[in-house]
Amino acid sequence: MIVDFIYDVATPNGYLTHKVVPEFEKRTGTNFNYVPCLAGGIFKLTNNIPPLIATADIKNKADYFFIEISRFVKKHNLTKFKNNSFFPQNSLNIQRGAIAAKELGVLKEYVECTMAAMWEKDLNIQDLEVLEKVLDEEGIDHKTILEMIQTKECKDKLIANTSWAVEKGAFGIPTFLIDDQIFFGKDHMDQLEDYINSTK
Repeated sequence: MIVDFIYDVATPNGYLTHKVVPEFEKRTGTNFNYVPCLAGGIFKLTNNIPPLIATADIKNKADYFFIEISRFVKKHNLTKFKNNSFFPQNSLNIQRGAIAAKELGVLKEYVECTMAAMWEKDLNIQDLEVLEKVLDEEGIDHKTILEMIQTKECKDKLIANTSWAVEKGAFGIPTFLIDDQIFFGKDHMDQLEDYINSTK
């Protein structure tokens, strides 16, 4: 079974979800298809507001956001996770890079590399020089990827992915699509698992 994973590297919940995907796949017999999208584009198309901005003036709610993340980190022993000093980052070129990496057959390596750079190494990978260095250190063809992100085809594909995700019901990251079902948020992966088990 294939689960489409609508993702953007620039969201902490996208990273946290990514880290538990391997065990989820092993446990359920599924394969996650990473669909690079732009979180900002999804927010714009759905008139949504990023969680920390939406809850900034709501007493206790913004604090709870971090409490919930801490619980998830502890539960899954995600000891490498760090809040990014440059958050929020503009992920446009990073996600275009994911489109290029997918075409080159190295999306898995690219996702792991960029996720770690942002949420474990606390790097400013919206800076193309930093992104280039990070990719180079992992042996990923940064030159070709950085050339591809400037092409119309790559730009259009990211736009198309983002629009498709919204058409399917997405309004934020992470979103999971399987069959005609949609599940939103790392805290609803149990419902996703229940659905998968019910179809076996």
